[in-house]
Amino acid sequence: MNRHFKKYYFYFLARTFDYLDLYQKSVPCYAQTIRFRSFFWDSQKRYAHAITKNPKKITLQIQGGIGDFLQHLPFILQHKSYSYIVLTHFLHAESFFKALGLKVKKYYFYTNWEDYVEIRDKLQTLPNTFVCPRTLFFNENPFSVTKKKSLEKKPYVVGIHMGSSKIASGKALVKDFVIALIEEINQLKCKIILFGTEEELKSLNVSSSKDIVFAKDKNVIKNLALVNRCDLMIASDSVFKTMASMLNIPSIVLHKDNANHFRDRTFIEPYVKAGSMSVYKYQNLEDEVDDALAFTMKNINALFKAS
Repeated sequence: MNRHFKKYYFYFLARTFDYLDLYQKSVPCYAQTIRFRSFFWDSQKRYAHAITKNPKKITLQIQGGIGDFLQHLPFILQHKSYSYIVLTHFLHAESFFKALGLKVKKYYFYTNWEDYVEIRDKLQTLPNTFVCPRTLFFNENPFSVTKKKSLEKKPYVVGIHMGSSKIASGKALVKDFVIALIEEINQLKCKIILFGTEEELKSLNVSSSKDIVFAKDKNVIKNLALVNRCDLMIASDSVFKTMASMLNIPSIVLHKDNANHFRDRTFIEPYVKAGSMSVYKYQNLEDEVDDALAFTMKNINALFKAS
């Protein structure tokens, strides 16, 4: 049976077990469904429900980087009493979850794909251990109580994130594009929040001012809280575009035009379908600065004109 049919098979098998109130059997079936397609129909919602109805004590795995953490958070914050283990490349994961009041049973860290696969495969052999459910949108902002300003109130605030995680450094936006983008946005009389590390922002040779704010705190939660202040996010394939998407803030994402089904089906396509994300795919961004800039500005102007 190929992957395409497996997700249907496990989904309908899980639904059958749900109907019979056999949640201890539907949970592993839903886990198999989302293994083949993260957001297949309503599988994540039903998976979460089955977990809460499961009479067996289970452990939930939180895997990936901060972008993955964000999609897991809606479930986690409502179910802190569950047992959690974390498999991540984000070295400050412990402080991240501690700040959110979550007790994690154990952390596993990896620095490359081979390490990740080895640890992941070992975790899959543990009894009653399943991946944590995901959610596409936040009902409430988990990091900020600041009320989002209306898009009708100017000046507009544009967030820009050029960076990427160390494990995926190739995702970062090139400096020439970001500098040109800042110049174009300045002409629109918008305020800008630049997200990134001290080193990334220093490379731009841009000074902070009343119109340009740096979000470079070492505590990533403080930076994520500022996303709520943005009317628009322009970013690489990174946690900040995921944060904006989950808050239903319009985003323009630029990423390499390569085959990555997990990225596309988990972090891109659902938000494009929801109408909150536009995507520019590049072969080599250094050679496509003008085209990428034209695409970005066209989408910015269309958004602001429609508001």
